[in-house]
Amino acid sequence: MSEQTPGAGQPEPQKETPDLATELREMGQQLEALFRAFIESERTKQMQATVAQSVQNLAAVIRQAAEKIQSDPRFQQVEDRGRQALERARESQVFHDVQEALVSGLEQINTRLHKLVEKLEAERAASAQTGQQGEVNPPVEHVPLEAPATGETKKLEE
Repeated sequence: MSEQTPGAGQPEPQKETPDLATELREMGQQLEALFRAFIESERTKQMQATVAQSVQNLAAVIRQAAEKIQSDPRFQQVEDRGRQALERARESQVFHDVQEALVSGLEQINTRLHKLVEKLEAERAASAQTGQQGEVNPPVEHVPLEAPATGETKKLEE
């Protein structure tokens, strides 16, 4: 009888709001219980045993196939031919020339990349010191090649 009903313009009394942390904790406990029940169930244990047995069977079949292939004289011949071809390629002058050209090219690329990284780091440090960090894309400067990659370039008349 002493209850008051809110009249016009009066706010409703606040209902108790559920605690989010409590509900999340409860959900976590329920998920943990569900997971434990699943892991400890007899069906799960049977599935684990079946999967383990299947993996063991598969490994045995693969091992047998590998042994059979290794004992096959045709496989031995292919392996020997492959080794011989690799040795001939390593001994050829063309192989050495290609390898030297690749190494030289990679060295040049790495040197240029190192210089570019140093330059970008220096620019970033300089802009940080002067407080000009608002610049998103720093200007890119052309880095000329030491030796031309192709022959002489001729400019076409416009």
